[in-house]
Amino acid sequence: MEFQRVDKRAKTKWRFSRIVALILVALPLAALAVFVFYTIGMDEGSEAIIIAGWIIAALIMLFQLLQIIIYPPIEYIQWAYMIAPDRIEIKKGIFYRTHTVIPISRIQHVAVTQGVLQRPFGLSTVQIHTAGDVMEIQELSTEVAEDICSRLQKRVNVKVEEKKAAQTQAASDKGSEV
Repeated sequence: MEFQRVDKRAKTKWRFSRIVALILVALPLAALAVFVFYTIGMDEGSEAIIIAGWIIAALIMLFQLLQIIIYPPIEYIQWAYMIAPDRIEIKKGIFYRTHTVIPISRIQHVAVTQGVLQRPFGLSTVQIHTAGDVMEIQELSTEVAEDICSRLQKRVNVKVEEKKAAQTQAASDKGSEV
């Protein structure tokens, strides 16, 4: 088994969501700049404050632009998942890398979700519920997500049946010993 990548449309979705974030950051910064400019005005000594404000705003905007241009291709390379017969592995992260292994026997149920920003791009998320946590394989095409969900649910059902059969066998073995 080898690791699979998320859908290529994820890069476009990540860029779009970051553009929305950029707008949400830029509007308050612009309003603050106008407010500061008109309240402080051009008093003596206020030029340094205005220049410092513009530098801080420019740095924030530069960081947001880097997130739009540079991060999506890196994220795409870093996100990977593998579904093996006995486990699911998920690798993700740019600065803080995680590698999660979920045994099939620990899965309680699986669901497919689709966020507001995922829907226009035809993307979905597979949620894998265990007793202690919910893991996600994000930014999959909806068809792939539904297929994974179906396959995992079948594997979980097989594991449950095997466990029931083993418990029944153990109980009948114990009963025959008496």
